Amino acid sequence: MRPSPYLLRASALLILALSAACSSTDPPIANPDTGQPDTGHPDADVGDDPDTDTGDDADTGPVDDDRSQPSPAAEVERVGAGGYLLRGTVLTLDGPIEDGEVLIEGGAITCVAEDCSGEPGAATVTVINTHGVISPGLIDAHNHLAYNFFMPWIPGDTGFFGNRYQWADDPDYEAHIEPYANNRGSISHECPAGKWGELRSVIHGTTTIMGQSARRRCVDWAVRNADHYHKLGYNHMQTSIGSPRDITDDQAQGFLDNFNAPNNPTTRLAVHMAEGISGDNIELEFSSFAGRDTRNNRHSGTSLLYNGTAMLIHSVALTDAELEEVYMTDSKIVWSPSSNLALYGVTADIESILDLGIITALGPDWTVSGEFDMLAEMRVAYRYGQEQAIDALTPQRIWEMATWDGAITVGLEHSVGQLEPGYGADIVVFGRQADDPYLAVLESEASDVRLSMIDGQVYFGDADLEDAAARNEFCETFPTCGTSKFLCVQDSPSAGDRRDETYAAIRQQLIDILEGTGYPEDEQYGRGDELLDLVLCP
Repeated sequence: MRPSPYLLRASALLILALSAACSSTDPPIANPDTGQPDTGHPDADVGDDPDTDTGDDADTGPVDDDRSQPSPAAEVERVGAGGYLLRGTVLTLDGPIEDGEVLIEGGAITCVAEDCSGEPGAATVTVINTHGVISPGLIDAHNHLAYNFFMPWIPGDTGFFGNRYQWADDPDYEAHIEPYANNRGSISHECPAGKWGELRSVIHGTTTIMGQSARRRCVDWAVRNADHYHKLGYNHMQTSIGSPRDITDDQAQGFLDNFNAPNNPTTRLAVHMAEGISGDNIELEFSSFAGRDTRNNRHSGTSLLYNGTAMLIHSVALTDAELEEVYMTDSKIVWSPSSNLALYGVTADIESILDLGIITALGPDWTVSGEFDMLAEMRVAYRYGQEQAIDALTPQRIWEMATWDGAITVGLEHSVGQLEPGYGADIVVFGRQADDPYLAVLESEASDVRLSMIDGQVYFGDADLEDAAARNEFCETFPTCGTSKFLCVQDSPSAGDRRDETYAAIRQQLIDILEGTGYPEDEQYGRGDELLDLVLCP
């Protein structure tokens, strides 16, 4: 397996990071953001694997090449209509069903069992023996999707940062994201950037993401956006990018009003919490969010750790007492280990977090400083657990964080996150096999993603399955590190809301943005060859 480009560029930082984490006596913390609108400065993760459009994303590579192997090719046993019957090792919350079946009718799961043949719909649907591992689609609980066409940004001689406010003001960082940041908010940039991020996700088995900031119809496309465009009810989430210490009395009251609205209440408030270890009063963010900030106009006495709504991203700097409060208020945490380790040298105290029973999800943050996809982030989490001797970080536990716990964290557990009758058919099939099927998932890369299905429609998969499973006739051939795939981007050549665009068209738009082609004189960057393609091969 090839080494990850991220590792090649940042191995020294990661080694220092792990050493610092091992020697640190204080638990790492995560920092909530304020309830303010997005300022355009996303929070950084560690960008692991730059892809090429014809390559497979190995990021940090499989955990151990000897522990899982590619499984035999899938077989279409019958071509039917109205849905699918998938056969393989089925991962459920009660454990794996080794020779199981999942029946999908329309956009919903109708049976999960050893044998679904007795169900009425089973007689007419397409039957596929996947010879693989059938999992709920992965849930990326924190990302800044529109930035995910950028190569990783690795600080030069500065070493680790104390907190997110420091790197956000770094001139090198600002120059790195300039081709997008100078036109942030424009259709010309948000549409191709957002769709590129969704394509990267679906190719790597992710079906739901929190972090698609643009509210434009062009990105109401495939991957469910937990903050909006998820098609699972009303938009239940509010987000805040700024410092939690900047939330004012009026803003806090507005959040509370929305939490208690008689119709369509806000059920999740996502904030960047304590992202870092020192400086800029990072250690005061949690107490401020909890209503203990005595400064004027800072909602003193009004806690926003309210009724299980708080979704605390990063939480690197939280103390033991604060983590206890997170648990007692049923707040949730999103863990982004790759980004934290690259930027700060430490990450959240995940061992204490899991020991307390805090619902915890995973999110790579973005490609600028984090892993490039959820599979790679899961591998980082597993390696970190091995390095730190954290017994709780088993492959199964990490899979749960990336599926069911992720669904709870983003507030969509009523519809996605598990294979269960009545749930949405967001399903990924991984073409690997191992004694531990959860490890087979962790060791999978884009070339191992046999089918990627959202709402019962297959957007990506093995070329041999295209005729039987592709969502429409306009899918494109997508070679992936020697494995022939199909990728369904275009709705039709005449579709509106930019749904007539092909993969090649979206890719060219991003190259033009990085290069400056067709843009004013002050937007000539000459960086077209820096596009982070969707998959990178060894």
